[in-house]
Amino acid sequence: MKVKRYKHIKKTLNFYKNNFGLTSPYQVLVDGTFCKAALKDKINISEQLPKYLQAEVKLSTTDCAKRECEAFGSLLYGPLKVLQQFQVTKCGHKKPVSGAAECLRRTARKRPVIIIGTQDSTLKEELRGVPGQPLLFIAHNAITMETPAGTSKDSATSQADQRIHPTEHAKSVLDKLKIETFGEQPVPKKKKKKHKGKNPLSCLKSKKKRQIPKVLDGSVKKRRRKKKIKLVGIPKEMN
Repeated sequence: MKVKRYKHIKKTLNFYKNNFGLTSPYQVLVDGTFCKAALKDKINISEQLPKYLQAEVKLSTTDCAKRECEAFGSLLYGPLKVLQQFQVTKCGHKKPVSGAAECLRRTARKRPVIIIGTQDSTLKEELRGVPGQPLLFIAHNAITMETPAGTSKDSATSQADQRIHPTEHAKSVLDKLKIETFGEQPVPKKKKKKHKGKNPLSCLKSKKKRQIPKVLDGSVKKRRRKKKIKLVGIPKEMN
C-alpha cells in the first residue's frame, strides 16, 4: 500500500473510531454496483478489503440487493454471484422497498456503525447526511474510503464540545455530588481593596515653561542695551 493511501485510511478510521465507536472486525455492507465495479477492475473484495482496512472484515449484503441483481438478469449475473458469497443481513422491512439503495439507506440508519460499499452516486449523497457513516467506493483500480463528510465532522465537533462543557443539568448533578461527598463548602469572602493615598510625586506643581516672545517672521528679538558715552578731557564737575 502506498504511503499516501495508508495515511488516509488510518486517519479516516481513527476519526470514526474516536467519534462514533467504529470497532474491528468491521461490518461492511455492499450492493451490486460495488461488486460490478470490482469485477470490472479485477478486484477480489474478500482479499483486498482486509488488506486495505488492515483488520478483520465481515462482508455482508441484503436480500433486496440480491433480488435487484436477479431482476436485471444476465446484465448483473456476475455481481449476483459475488453477492452470494457474502452473509445476508436482515433488512427488517415489513413491506418491500423500491430497490437496493432504499434498503441500504434504511439498514444504515437502524444498525450500529456499519461501512457501506456502493457506487450509487445518489445513495452516497444521501448517506453523507447521516452522521458517522463511513463509505467505500472503487476508483482507479483500488478500493477507497471516502473522507468524512461535513455532517460527520460537525457532529464530532458538537460531541467534543459537550464533553468539555457540561450542560446545566450535568453541572447541578456534579454540585450535589460534591455536597454529599465533601459537605457544604464555605463561600470564600472577597478581600476588600485598600485605598492608598495619592502619590506625592503626582501632587508636585508643574513647572511653568518659559515663554518665548514670538514675532511674525518666526525670529526672536533680543533686548538691546544702551551704551553710555564718556566724554574725554572734561572735568567731572561738568559731566
